Amino acid sequence: MDFRKLLMFFITVVLTASVLVGSVSALTESSAADNKTALENVRDYVMGADGVNYAVDGDHLFVGNSEGWARVDTPKNIMVSAVALDANSNNIYIGAANEMAIFRSTDMGESWDRFLLNTDEIGMITEVAVDSIQNLIYVGTDTAGVFRLRDVGSSLVLSGQLLLDERVQEIVVDDRGAGMAFARTDTSLYRAENFGLRWVTVNKVNSVPTALAIAGDDATVYVGTMDRGLLKSTDGGITWALANDGLGNEGQGLIAGSRLQVSALTTDPAQPNVLYVASNYLNGSTTIHSTPSIVALSTNDARTWNMLDAEIAIDGVVAKLLPVANNTGAVYALTTMSRTPQALGSAPAMVATAAVADSTAKTGLAGLLRLLNTTILAWIVAAVAGLTLLFAIGWDLRGSANKPEPTAQRVTL
Repeated sequence: MDFRKLLMFFITVVLTASVLVGSVSALTESSAADNKTALENVRDYVMGADGVNYAVDGDHLFVGNSEGWARVDTPKNIMVSAVALDANSNNIYIGAANEMAIFRSTDMGESWDRFLLNTDEIGMITEVAVDSIQNLIYVGTDTAGVFRLRDVGSSLVLSGQLLLDERVQEIVVDDRGAGMAFARTDTSLYRAENFGLRWVTVNKVNSVPTALAIAGDDATVYVGTMDRGLLKSTDGGITWALANDGLGNEGQGLIAGSRLQVSALTTDPAQPNVLYVASNYLNGSTTIHSTPSIVALSTNDARTWNMLDAEIAIDGVVAKLLPVANNTGAVYALTTMSRTPQALGSAPAMVATAAVADSTAKTGLAGLLRLLNTTILAWIVAAVAGLTLLFAIGWDLRGSANKPEPTAQRVTL
């Protein structure tokens, strides 16, 4: 094989490599487009270990924190509606918005197992909550009530159902061994008995439930209400007492006919005694007016409250609170006017311009590919291939120019 053949073979290899690198670059750039510096349309949110959180933004699952968010690959054609974590195993559970099914990942989102809850029901998953101590998963739906599943490692076993004709808005569980679980709809509150094998209606709150939380080392149950403010129970939801002292802004709505509404509750799982409450006042009888929400913090079982400042006034009623793990006084608010998290207290604004943090890589190979940018490499390889091709053409032309003209010969007949 002469030099020119070797050169052309080398050019072919380089050009093939350039095409492959370019393809990888295109795929990587497509994945990088799924990264976010800030969440925009949060439907659900759960805090994980080491500051790594999961959020359902739109109908996709993201992992990250205030420094950036990366999209997690989920089953094809599935619109994600809810997410939950098992604190002990780091299993991830997601609910589907377009079928009555949940999915479990045991490898940080690399692969997913599908569990169909009811083939006869048409609806969506609205809420997923995990009791890590009892290995129980509670799944709320919009048409079929609450499903109870047991995680046995190899599968999820359906072992109970609370049939309801209302959408399940929220489920909370005690994750410290008491085995308590509560669920609420737009009108009613339900308490699980015998670790969720049976459910009873809670009637003693005497108001429409609007928010739920279980907080404190003694697993105190808190219920926000439409017009009675905040209630708490220290006996598992049997008896209830008002916990409104100091809650709310005294400059708002304290006139005859005012009613204290609690629109959101949450607790810091890393600090179970830290409780956040969003409240506002309702005024009027035939026409109801709502004051802007105020978010308050308590670290002593709701005996006293500290108001959290916001950089701008909260627009609308707070619908959900997203605490920053192990950072007292740092929480984000989602409102009825916007599902973009608004930083309150000492929470950092989710507007970082840096690349996604190292936590993104914890999503496995997909996360690693998102962090890679092979565009520069593709250009380098293409440039080398082009220069090599020009060299080959020049060499060929030089060889043709130096080749001697053929000598004419006389042929005698």
